[in-house]
Amino acid sequence: MPIDKKCDTSILAIVKSSINFCSLFTMATNSSDNEVIVAMVPFSDYSHLNNLFDLARFIASHNIPVHLICFADQNKELKLRVQGGLVASNIHFDDLLRPSPSEEDDDGRDGVPPIIKILRKLKEPIHKTCCELATNAKKLVIIHDLIMSDQIQDVHTLISNVESYIFHTGATFSRYSSFRQSIPGVVDDDDHEKLIEQMEDEFPVLEPHQKLWFRMEHELKLQSGEIINSCKEVEGKYLDLLANAKHKPLWIFGPFHLMLESHDSISFSPSNMTRHESLEFLDKQDVNSVIFVSFGSTTTLSQEQINELALGLEQSNHRFIWVLRKGEKAEKLKEDDGKIELPQGFEERVEGRGMVVNWAPQLEILRHSSTGGFMSHCGWNSCIESISMGVPLATWPISYDQPYNAVLVTNLLKIGVSVKSWAHRNELVTASTIEKAVKTLMGTTEGEEMRQRAVEMSKKIKSSVNHGGPAREAMESFISNIIK
Repeated sequence: MPIDKKCDTSILAIVKSSINFCSLFTMATNSSDNEVIVAMVPFSDYSHLNNLFDLARFIASHNIPVHLICFADQNKELKLRVQGGLVASNIHFDDLLRPSPSEEDDDGRDGVPPIIKILRKLKEPIHKTCCELATNAKKLVIIHDLIMSDQIQDVHTLISNVESYIFHTGATFSRYSSFRQSIPGVVDDDDHEKLIEQMEDEFPVLEPHQKLWFRMEHELKLQSGEIINSCKEVEGKYLDLLANAKHKPLWIFGPFHLMLESHDSISFSPSNMTRHESLEFLDKQDVNSVIFVSFGSTTTLSQEQINELALGLEQSNHRFIWVLRKGEKAEKLKEDDGKIELPQGFEERVEGRGMVVNWAPQLEILRHSSTGGFMSHCGWNSCIESISMGVPLATWPISYDQPYNAVLVTNLLKIGVSVKSWAHRNELVTASTIEKAVKTLMGTTEGEEMRQRAVEMSKKIKSSVNHGGPAREAMESFISNIIK
């Protein structure tokens, strides 16, 4: 999402008026109680927020106070996921009130997206919270979502004892490819040129406004480094290329979900919840016999596309679990038009072979031995979870960085089959295309070879996050860096 460099006069006035306020606090840092305090500033989308929350728990396990500066309702939910012990005692929640939307925010007449206008209103309360935290530490370390960069930039002019790190929710390959398109000549990579030539018009191309966004990001000053939730075993080459181009430290230590699981001192939410019906279904199936179908929490497929997908799954004759729901960002529809419908008789015809649910525990499904494939929108969280569990993908990118993730999975790692390419993103995917992709992934030698490559990669990733592994050492190196 682009950062609007034009800060309106009201925001500038607030920032300027807060300088004296912050100066009073920073003068007191010599009498601080903590060596380091970490402030997390996430973007409110849950796919972004969950990543930073995972990172917060890992940092807190090193006896470092971590403050999540987040909307009050989201903080309330996060508190329920923290158990007792060292982590719980070191995670703190600083609430932001959701700004009340105004007519000016919603009309869009000035070309500025409503979300940008809302984020502008968060600058002053975020600055105030950071200033207060800085009084209690010799150093304040801010880790913020890339989308929140504009809310953080001026903090360095208000607080002297501060470092900031940008957190990226996307893959290294996606960032590298986008960076290369946006700033030509800054990176020389013959292999990338060959890939683009081989894919021809199938390789994703950025729109002009997206290139502007990456150029503006590159010009951001004052940050001390960048963090990416990935791992060298998957994207090592592109980490090195991107690091050379950025001239800033890049920290890559993930996947976070495995890093947490392998850490002895981090507690998880209680497991006394009723086991989901999808897992009961998987228990009854053969190894690698079920394809999991899910397009994330923000994707809404058209009714026509739902019909084709249902027919394609039915005609494939393979077992499936399909998460079907309206995305959280779907436009508000009239009540009569808002219902998702499956083709008549579909559920009866696939009974015992497939199931349709409106939510499912994704990681647990991917971890289950009966899951042999994942049809996905290729959000990076879904990709890295699937790869780390050794499950190959059927790629169906929808938006944002997803087309690059699909290229990484299918063309570079060769652990996936394409259902829909980015060049044909506006076209309906027919039932026959879906049927063919499912059969290829789940029932051919080609699909089995993809699965074996995914399994081998999973083993390397799991070894990397364990004690003494490269990912764990990179994380510990980052911890040492912020406390020095």
